[in-house]
Amino acid sequence: MATPDPYGPQPSPMGPPPGQGGMPSGPPGPPPAQPYQAYAAGPEINGKAVAATVCGLLFLTTPLGIMALVFGKTAQRQIEAGYGIGRPLAKAGRILGWVSVGFTIFWALYVVVVIIAVASVSNAVS
Repeated sequence: MATPDPYGPQPSPMGPPPGQGGMPSGPPGPPPAQPYQAYAAGPEINGKAVAATVCGLLFLTTPLGIMALVFGKTAQRQIEAGYGIGRPLAKAGRILGWVSVGFTIFWALYVVVVIIAVASVSNAVS
């Protein structure tokens, strides 16, 4: 008696495949579904351009708005070198960064003027 080949076809534990004995099979089912075609990936938006815009908006009235200037300039250089898209975002970040610098200078001068005014009034009262 020959031993079965362990590497040969194995019988299915579920029984014979359809159409090879057992109960008669019904009409053929629908054809297998075709997978969706993936869309071609476009160029990615430069992350530093997004960071420049976000920093410009979040830190508009703080000295941290300088981060928007740095991210915006870096993003602009990367975009010109071909690393993604997002030139308007980088430009918006740089503009908001300059506005932040302007606010920072304004508030610093305002605080200095108020301190000088309070000091001169307190000297006049004494």
